[in-house]
Amino acid sequence: MDQDRRSTRSYRIGTSLAAVSAGLLTWLVWYIPLALLFQFSPAVAVAGMAGLAALFLRVYAFPGRWGARARARSRVRGVGRAWPWVVATAPAMAGVSLGLWTALLALGLATEVEFGEELQKFLARPGGEVAFYLLAVAVAPLLEEFGFRGWIQRPLERRWGAQTAIAVTAVLFALAHLEPQAVPVRLAAGLVLGHAVYATRSIWAGVALHVSWNAGVLAFGTALPDFDPTGKGWAWAAPAAGVAVLSLVWCAWTVRRMQDETGRAHPEGGTAARSRPVQSSS
Repeated sequence: MDQDRRSTRSYRIGTSLAAVSAGLLTWLVWYIPLALLFQFSPAVAVAGMAGLAALFLRVYAFPGRWGARARARSRVRGVGRAWPWVVATAPAMAGVSLGLWTALLALGLATEVEFGEELQKFLARPGGEVAFYLLAVAVAPLLEEFGFRGWIQRPLERRWGAQTAIAVTAVLFALAHLEPQAVPVRLAAGLVLGHAVYATRSIWAGVALHVSWNAGVLAFGTALPDFDPTGKGWAWAAPAAGVAVLSLVWCAWTVRRMQDETGRAHPEGGTAARSRPVQSSS
Protein backbone atom coordinates (compact mmCIF):
# COMPACT_ATOMS: atom_id res chain seq x y z
CA MET A 1 0.00 0.00 0.00
CA ASP A 2 2.77 2.46 0.97
CA GLN A 3 4.67 1.55 -2.17
CA ASP A 4 1.59 2.27 -4.29
CA ARG A 5 1.14 5.63 -2.60
CA ARG A 6 4.76 6.57 -3.19
CA SER A 7 4.48 5.51 -6.82
CA THR A 8 1.30 7.52 -7.28
CA ARG A 9 2.84 10.57 -5.66
CA SER A 10 5.98 10.27 -7.77
CA TYR A 11 3.84 10.01 -10.89
CA ARG A 12 1.87 13.12 -9.94
CA ILE A 13 5.05 15.07 -9.24
CA GLY A 14 6.60 13.95 -12.52
CA THR A 15 3.57 14.81 -14.62
CA SER A 16 3.21 18.13 -12.80
CA LEU A 17 6.81 19.08 -13.55
CA ALA A 18 6.26 18.11 -17.17
CA ALA A 19 3.10 20.23 -17.37
CA VAL A 20 4.81 23.24 -15.78
CA SER A 21 7.83 22.91 -18.07
CA ALA A 22 5.62 22.63 -21.15
CA GLY A 23 3.59 25.67 -20.10
CA LEU A 24 6.66 27.81 -19.41
CA LEU A 25 8.31 26.74 -22.66
CA THR A 26 5.22 27.54 -24.72
CA TRP A 27 4.92 30.92 -23.03
CA LEU A 28 8.57 31.71 -23.78
CA VAL A 29 8.14 30.69 -27.42
CA TRP A 30 5.64 33.53 -27.75
CA TYR A 31 7.19 36.00 -25.30
CA ILE A 32 10.75 36.07 -26.62
CA PRO A 33 9.75 37.29 -30.12
CA LEU A 34 7.59 39.89 -28.40
CA ALA A 35 10.58 41.22 -26.46
CA LEU A 36 12.77 41.22 -29.57
CA LEU A 37 10.35 43.57 -31.34
CA PHE A 38 11.66 46.40 -29.17
CA GLN A 39 14.95 46.21 -31.06
CA PHE A 40 13.15 47.80 -34.02
CA SER A 41 11.34 51.08 -34.53
CA PRO A 42 8.14 51.77 -32.56
CA ALA A 43 6.06 51.46 -35.73
CA VAL A 44 7.51 48.03 -36.46
CA ALA A 45 7.05 47.03 -32.81
CA VAL A 46 3.37 48.04 -32.82
CA ALA A 47 2.71 46.22 -36.08
CA GLY A 48 4.60 43.17 -34.85
CA MET A 49 2.72 43.06 -31.54
CA ALA A 50 -0.62 43.39 -33.31
CA GLY A 51 0.28 40.57 -35.66
CA LEU A 52 1.63 38.38 -32.87
CA ALA A 53 -1.49 38.93 -30.76
CA ALA A 54 -3.76 38.17 -33.72
CA LEU A 55 -1.87 34.96 -34.46
CA PHE A 56 -1.95 33.98 -30.78
CA LEU A 57 -5.71 34.48 -30.60
CA ARG A 58 -6.19 32.54 -33.83
CA VAL A 59 -4.20 29.60 -32.51
CA TYR A 60 -5.47 29.44 -28.94
CA ALA A 61 -8.72 31.40 -28.62
CA PHE A 62 -10.42 30.85 -31.99
CA PRO A 63 -8.82 27.74 -33.50
CA GLY A 64 -12.05 26.31 -34.93
CA ARG A 65 -13.65 23.00 -34.11
CA TRP A 66 -10.39 21.10 -34.02
CA GLY A 67 -9.34 23.15 -31.01
CA ALA A 68 -12.40 22.62 -28.82
CA ARG A 69 -10.56 20.46 -26.29
CA ALA A 70 -7.60 22.83 -26.21
CA ARG A 71 -9.92 25.76 -25.51
CA ALA A 72 -11.59 23.83 -22.70
CA ARG A 73 -8.23 22.93 -21.14
CA SER A 74 -7.22 26.60 -21.13
CA ARG A 75 -10.69 27.75 -19.98
CA VAL A 76 -11.28 29.73 -23.16
CA ARG A 77 -14.93 30.46 -22.50
CA GLY A 78 -16.98 33.52 -21.62
CA VAL A 79 -17.16 34.95 -18.11
CA GLY A 80 -20.95 34.71 -18.19
CA ARG A 81 -23.01 36.06 -15.32
CA ALA A 82 -19.92 36.76 -13.22
CA TRP A 83 -18.84 39.70 -15.38
CA PRO A 84 -20.19 42.46 -13.07
CA TRP A 85 -18.00 41.11 -10.27
CA VAL A 86 -14.97 40.98 -12.57
CA VAL A 87 -15.57 44.66 -13.32
CA ALA A 88 -15.98 45.39 -9.60
CA THR A 89 -12.66 43.69 -8.87
CA ALA A 90 -10.72 45.59 -11.52
CA PRO A 91 -9.92 48.80 -9.57
CA ALA A 92 -8.69 46.80 -6.58
CA MET A 93 -6.01 45.12 -8.68
CA ALA A 94 -4.13 48.41 -8.95
CA GLY A 95 -4.79 49.04 -5.25
CA VAL A 96 -3.09 45.79 -4.29
CA SER A 97 -0.08 46.47 -6.49
CA LEU A 98 0.38 50.16 -5.71
CA GLY A 99 -0.24 49.69 -2.00
CA LEU A 100 2.30 46.90 -1.62
CA TRP A 101 4.90 48.58 -3.80
CA THR A 102 4.56 51.89 -1.97
CA ALA A 103 4.98 50.13 1.38
CA LEU A 104 8.09 48.29 0.17
CA LEU A 105 9.63 51.51 -1.13
CA ALA A 106 8.80 53.43 2.04
CA LEU A 107 10.45 50.78 4.23
CA GLY A 108 13.54 50.56 2.05
CA LEU A 109 12.75 46.98 1.02
CA ALA A 110 12.69 47.90 -2.66
CA THR A 111 14.04 50.57 -4.98
CA GLU A 112 12.45 52.19 -7.99
CA VAL A 113 12.89 50.07 -11.09
CA GLU A 114 14.89 51.84 -13.78
CA PHE A 115 14.50 50.90 -17.42
CA GLY A 116 17.59 49.77 -19.26
CA GLU A 117 19.38 52.16 -21.59
CA GLU A 118 18.05 50.50 -24.74
CA LEU A 119 14.45 50.65 -23.54
CA GLN A 120 14.85 54.29 -22.50
CA LYS A 121 16.09 55.10 -26.01
CA PHE A 122 13.13 53.24 -27.48
CA LEU A 123 10.64 55.14 -25.28
CA ALA A 124 12.21 58.47 -26.29
CA ARG A 125 11.48 57.83 -29.97
CA PRO A 126 8.18 58.99 -31.53
CA GLY A 127 5.58 56.34 -30.78
CA GLY A 128 7.81 54.54 -28.29
CA GLU A 129 5.50 55.07 -25.34
CA VAL A 130 2.49 53.97 -27.39
CA ALA A 131 4.25 50.70 -28.20
CA PHE A 132 5.19 50.18 -24.55
CA TYR A 133 1.63 50.83 -23.36
CA LEU A 134 0.30 48.41 -25.97
CA LEU A 135 2.64 45.76 -24.63
CA ALA A 136 1.82 46.41 -20.97
CA VAL A 137 -1.94 46.83 -21.26
CA ALA A 138 -2.88 44.41 -24.02
CA VAL A 139 -0.36 41.90 -25.31
CA ALA A 140 1.55 40.95 -22.15
CA PRO A 141 -1.61 40.28 -20.07
CA LEU A 142 -2.96 38.06 -22.85
CA LEU A 143 0.18 35.94 -23.13
CA GLU A 144 0.82 35.76 -19.39
CA GLU A 145 -2.70 34.71 -18.45
CA PHE A 146 -2.83 31.95 -21.02
CA GLY A 147 0.67 30.89 -20.04
CA PHE A 148 0.27 30.82 -16.27
CA ARG A 149 -3.43 30.58 -15.42
CA GLY A 150 -4.20 28.48 -18.49
CA TRP A 151 -1.32 26.19 -19.40
CA ILE A 152 0.17 25.81 -15.91
CA GLN A 153 -2.55 26.31 -13.30
CA ARG A 154 -5.19 24.22 -15.03
CA PRO A 155 -3.13 20.98 -15.24
CA LEU A 156 -1.93 21.43 -11.65
CA GLU A 157 -5.52 21.76 -10.43
CA ARG A 158 -6.32 18.30 -11.75
CA ARG A 159 -3.34 16.81 -9.94
CA TRP A 160 -3.17 18.73 -6.64
CA GLY A 161 -6.41 20.65 -6.21
CA ALA A 162 -7.22 24.31 -6.73
CA GLN A 163 -5.45 25.92 -3.79
CA THR A 164 -2.09 24.25 -4.39
CA ALA A 165 -2.32 24.92 -8.12
CA ILE A 166 -3.20 28.58 -7.65
CA ALA A 167 -0.41 29.10 -5.10
CA VAL A 168 2.28 27.34 -7.15
CA THR A 169 1.26 29.19 -10.30
CA ALA A 170 1.33 32.54 -8.47
CA VAL A 171 4.86 31.82 -7.21
CA LEU A 172 6.05 30.87 -10.70
CA PHE A 173 4.39 33.97 -12.13
CA ALA A 174 6.16 36.19 -9.59
CA LEU A 175 9.56 34.56 -10.14
CA ALA A 176 9.33 34.47 -13.94
CA HIS A 177 9.60 38.26 -14.17
CA LEU A 178 13.13 38.11 -12.70
CA GLU A 179 12.57 41.04 -10.33
CA PRO A 180 13.11 39.73 -6.77
CA GLN A 181 12.06 42.94 -5.04
CA ALA A 182 8.68 42.89 -6.82
CA VAL A 183 7.90 39.26 -5.91
CA PRO A 184 5.44 40.17 -3.09
CA VAL A 185 3.46 42.41 -5.46
CA ARG A 186 3.23 39.87 -8.25
CA LEU A 187 2.58 37.03 -5.83
CA ALA A 188 -0.44 38.83 -4.35
CA ALA A 189 -1.77 39.78 -7.76
CA GLY A 190 -1.15 36.26 -9.06
CA LEU A 191 -3.23 34.77 -6.26
CA VAL A 192 -6.15 37.04 -7.10
CA LEU A 193 -5.87 36.29 -10.81
CA GLY A 194 -5.68 32.55 -10.19
CA HIS A 195 -8.74 32.54 -7.95
CA ALA A 196 -10.71 34.67 -10.40
CA VAL A 197 -9.97 32.33 -13.30
CA TYR A 198 -10.84 29.30 -11.19
CA ALA A 199 -14.03 30.89 -9.87
CA THR A 200 -15.37 31.92 -13.28
CA ARG A 201 -13.93 28.98 -15.26
CA SER A 202 -12.80 31.61 -17.74
CA ILE A 203 -9.31 32.69 -18.74
CA TRP A 204 -10.83 35.99 -19.85
CA ALA A 205 -11.49 36.96 -16.24
CA GLY A 206 -7.74 36.76 -15.65
CA VAL A 207 -6.94 38.68 -18.83
CA ALA A 208 -9.42 41.45 -17.95
CA LEU A 209 -8.11 41.82 -14.40
CA HIS A 210 -4.49 41.72 -15.56
CA VAL A 211 -5.25 44.47 -18.08
CA SER A 212 -6.89 46.59 -15.37
CA TRP A 213 -3.92 46.01 -13.05
CA ASN A 214 -1.33 47.16 -15.56
CA ALA A 215 -3.50 50.01 -16.84
CA GLY A 216 -4.16 51.26 -13.31
CA VAL A 217 -0.48 51.30 -12.41
CA LEU A 218 0.45 53.11 -15.64
CA ALA A 219 -2.36 55.63 -15.14
CA PHE A 220 -1.18 56.32 -11.59
CA GLY A 221 2.39 56.88 -12.76
CA THR A 222 1.22 59.19 -15.54
CA ALA A 223 -1.02 61.22 -13.22
CA LEU A 224 1.57 61.47 -10.42
CA PRO A 225 5.01 61.33 -12.07
CA ASP A 226 6.75 62.84 -9.03
CA PHE A 227 5.26 60.41 -6.50
CA ASP A 228 8.20 58.95 -4.57
CA PRO A 229 7.67 57.23 -1.20
CA THR A 230 11.22 55.87 -1.06
CA GLY A 231 12.57 55.84 2.49
CA LYS A 232 9.56 57.64 4.00
CA GLY A 233 9.16 54.97 6.68
CA TRP A 234 6.05 53.74 8.42
CA ALA A 235 4.29 57.10 8.04
CA TRP A 236 3.84 56.15 4.39
CA ALA A 237 4.15 52.38 4.63
CA ALA A 238 1.29 51.85 7.08
CA PRO A 239 -1.41 53.63 5.03
CA ALA A 240 -0.11 52.02 1.84
CA ALA A 241 -0.21 48.56 3.42
CA GLY A 242 -3.73 49.35 4.60
CA VAL A 243 -4.77 50.12 1.03
CA ALA A 244 -3.24 46.84 -0.12
CA VAL A 245 -4.99 44.82 2.60
CA LEU A 246 -8.37 46.45 1.97
CA SER A 247 -7.94 45.85 -1.76
CA LEU A 248 -7.14 42.17 -1.14
CA VAL A 249 -10.18 41.80 1.13
CA TRP A 250 -12.35 43.36 -1.56
CA CYS A 251 -10.85 41.01 -4.17
CA ALA A 252 -11.55 37.99 -1.96
CA TRP A 253 -15.16 39.06 -1.51
CA THR A 254 -15.77 39.76 -5.20
CA VAL A 255 -14.14 36.48 -6.22
CA ARG A 256 -16.63 34.69 -3.98
CA ARG A 257 -19.41 36.53 -5.77
CA MET A 258 -17.94 35.40 -9.09
CA GLN A 259 -18.02 31.85 -7.73
CA ASP A 260 -21.66 32.18 -6.71
CA GLU A 261 -22.77 33.54 -10.08
CA THR A 262 -20.87 30.86 -11.97
CA GLY A 263 -22.40 28.20 -9.73
CA ARG A 264 -25.91 29.51 -10.40
CA ALA A 265 -25.29 29.51 -14.14
CA HIS A 266 -23.89 25.95 -14.04
CA PRO A 267 -25.60 24.22 -11.09
CA GLU A 268 -24.74 20.83 -12.47
CA GLY A 269 -21.08 21.31 -13.05
CA GLY A 270 -17.82 20.68 -11.40
CA THR A 271 -15.61 21.69 -8.59
CA ALA A 272 -15.54 25.38 -9.40
CA ALA A 273 -19.31 25.63 -9.19
CA ARG A 274 -19.56 23.92 -5.83
CA SER A 275 -16.62 25.17 -3.77
CA ARG A 276 -15.29 28.56 -2.81
CA PRO A 277 -11.75 29.01 -4.18
CA VAL A 278 -10.65 31.18 -1.30
CA GLN A 279 -11.58 28.45 1.17
CA SER A 280 -11.35 25.03 -0.39
CA SER A 281 -9.37 23.10 -2.94
CA SER A 282 -11.84 20.25 -3.13
